[in-house]
Amino acid sequence: MKTLTKITLVAIAALSSALTQAATTSASIPVSLTITEKCTISDVSTNIAIPNDTTSGTGAFKVTCNTPYSIRTSTTNTSDATTFVKSTTNSSHTLNTNITVNLNGTAVPVNVGTALSQPGLTVDTYNVNAALIAAVVSTTPAGTYNDTLNISVDY
Repeated sequence: MKTLTKITLVAIAALSSALTQAATTSASIPVSLTITEKCTISDVSTNIAIPNDTTSGTGAFKVTCNTPYSIRTSTTNTSDATTFVKSTTNSSHTLNTNITVNLNGTAVPVNVGTALSQPGLTVDTYNVNAALIAAVVSTTPAGTYNDTLNISVDY
């Protein structure tokens, strides 16, 4: 029995020595997410009907960005501050207009000026107003008059 006890004690001592000499290894895995910068223009009015007097026709659009952006607007018929609608049948027939774009009272330049910078991270609703400078009179040539407001967002 003494031999068995000695063997057991030697085995326990050997095992205990092996356990105290155990090594440790470790590793790490980075966890990350990249969100791509993105802007969208949505809910764009399909048409703004300008009244025959000098009151405004209205429209709107939304800009949603997950990053800072700048916005500018322009019209198809001209690149300067004097905007106008043009007859679809006779391009020499024009009617001067006043087109404004604003975000909560802050103007976005139309055709001229510096783009409006915005911080992004919200849904921004822009309001558009278009009106004749002078009311239509009885001698204004009949027909359809058009222009297009172009919206450009840089981010």
